[in-house]
Amino acid sequence: MIDLKGLDVWRASVSRHRLAFALLAGFVATHIATVSGYWYKIIGIPVLGWPQFNGILLLGHTGSSTNGAQQFWAGTVYHYMTGICYSLIFVFLIHPILRQRNTLAGNMTKALVWGLILATLSALLWVPRNFPEFHPGFFANNLGWKTVIGIYIWHLVYAVHLGALYNPLPETADATAPAAVRATA
Repeated sequence: MIDLKGLDVWRASVSRHRLAFALLAGFVATHIATVSGYWYKIIGIPVLGWPQFNGILLLGHTGSSTNGAQQFWAGTVYHYMTGICYSLIFVFLIHPILRQRNTLAGNMTKALVWGLILATLSALLWVPRNFPEFHPGFFANNLGWKTVIGIYIWHLVYAVHLGALYNPLPETADATAPAAVRATA
């Protein structure tokens, strides 16, 4: 039999320290998704190196004297801060309004909905509007269907980790109550 006491402790901690766990979940989810974006070539999808793209967006303008390393690190900071900010939006605005219960499955569903929203915004607006020099077209379609699939995979990887790490107890459960009491909540 699986012992879920550790999960109970984690969920109680998340419930008591929402901001800290939102920041942690945002950082970890962004990191895992970012790393996975560099591995996409393994499955035949173009590499999505968002730190480089964000560095180009920030410092790659005509006449810029920055080099690739400077663009990468500026883009990395920008990218991680954006991922963490989106986790804060999820935790404090989106998560409370979605009707699924605060169970592992319910919290994962909430996070997956958020990931799909972010992926759609990325493919529909952010990539086409921020990188017109690549001629991405409507819904980033000119970059190829594999790139669009990659955008969705990236955001779903982000969402899975966000939902797994930000997994509070149900609102009616006391964060300090024993697991048997919370199970009935």
